[in-house]
Amino acid sequence: MPVPRLIPITHEPDHRTDRIGHYDDGLFLASAWDHHAYVHLFDRDGAYRRSTIRRVTDRAALDEAVDGLLADLPGKSYGDIAVQLFQTHQDDVTFGLIDESGDRAGDGSHVDWVELYPDRLGFHEPWDGLYDT
Repeated sequence: MPVPRLIPITHEPDHRTDRIGHYDDGLFLASAWDHHAYVHLFDRDGAYRRSTIRRVTDRAALDEAVDGLLADLPGKSYGDIAVQLFQTHQDDVTFGLIDESGDRAGDGSHVDWVELYPDRLGFHEPWDGLYDT
């Protein structure tokens, strides 16, 4: 099954997709990685709009920094989302949901696969919103 136009991502409280959902203007996906807190914003149809990415020098403050980014989203509610592929860069780090379909194992077999960066969450058939790490 080829990569769908919208990639479902399941909200999992207390796991790596616990800060995704809907807000008044669309959808959001927020997280922290290394020294970066970020939120990606999408319209209601899942098309990428923009990202806010903040470098956080104190890693102990990452969760607080993500909470700060989310605080300004009106009508925020956590839940499943489905969004289109996108890619952006900051501080030489790639952020995005990127199609990495191809011969992933080096054995000549084709796998349809989408990777969320920099989190390294992999999405694939049956495209049910669950991820592999």
